[in-house]
Amino acid sequence: MPSPLIQNNGEACAQGATALTAETRRVLVIGGTGFVGQHLVARLAEGGHATRVLTRNPQAAQPALRCERVELVEGNYRDPATLDAALDGVEAVYHLAKGEGRSWQEYLDNDVQPARQVAEAALRRGVRRFIYVGSIDSYASARAVDRIDGSTALDPRIDRRNHYARSKAACERLLLAMAREQGLPLVILRLGIVIGAGSSPIHYGVGRFTAWNRLTYWGDGRHKLPFVLVEDAADALVRALDVPAIEERSFLITDTPLLSARDYVAAMQARSDGRICAAPRSIWRYWLADLARGIVKTAIRHPNRHLSSLHDWRCRSHRATYDATQSVAALGWRPAGTRQALIERGIYPAVEAMLSLT
Repeated sequence: MPSPLIQNNGEACAQGATALTAETRRVLVIGGTGFVGQHLVARLAEGGHATRVLTRNPQAAQPALRCERVELVEGNYRDPATLDAALDGVEAVYHLAKGEGRSWQEYLDNDVQPARQVAEAALRRGVRRFIYVGSIDSYASARAVDRIDGSTALDPRIDRRNHYARSKAACERLLLAMAREQGLPLVILRLGIVIGAGSSPIHYGVGRFTAWNRLTYWGDGRHKLPFVLVEDAADALVRALDVPAIEERSFLITDTPLLSARDYVAAMQARSDGRICAAPRSIWRYWLADLARGIVKTAIRHPNRHLSSLHDWRCRSHRATYDATQSVAALGWRPAGTRQALIERGIYPAVEAMLSLT
């Protein structure tokens, strides 16, 4: 079920939680005010962990994270002095933050380099575990005959992928090198298409939305997608904190493939009692339109010019089969595992929240 922190605007997160003691471990969460981050912080606090969240705007974050076990620290994790102070007394770090940009250089500056800074600071402070949240977008997932699990290597043609997929993969490579060469106690969790309370039903993993009730699928929208409930993703992240001897391993965090994009839209329509316009669209059409834009930008030497690849667009459909059996066994993790749970706890709350705003 969704965390009490999320359900009750933060005021109930202390109920039923373990009392803090002098021996309670302090955990730093970077990216704790985001969708997954808030659920993670709630679970950590409920488990009695002294949880510190580094945020640029504590006042804005406070309504969602109001709890005596959560310490909101103002600052930017990209600032070395702020980061070092936030790591004081911390035993473990969760890095969920993601940088953005319009060019590959901006992703290097806003995502990859900050990940290095966080890891270096964590090493100096001697943390016992560093948990990095990666993405299934970095896999080569275009072929239906392929099977992906936690041991699957990232896309060998990652240089032909979109900036986000490349950036997440670059962060992983960097952190793994630091783990092998400098002893960074790294664990990687790659999250699937996360859905649930606190999110929007407009999800890029399902298709291209032009409005909440209008979209085109990535292809025909019939194959099963790697969804996971946000509370299950948070549970996996919490479990990764204490499982011994999993350093330098990667874990796939997805539920059993149970719903297609068409199933997702059907659930949206059932809950909204309104017509949702959804249509298939060939991956070739997406790619050719994007390629044409890229050619124009290249011709005028636009600073954010980029020629997309057909391979990248095919991977957006996630036609491969995702199998998280290894994660279930290693982490003692149990995702929901039913269509009903994914629909009722993953899709319906997002649709209801959307309708309340319209």
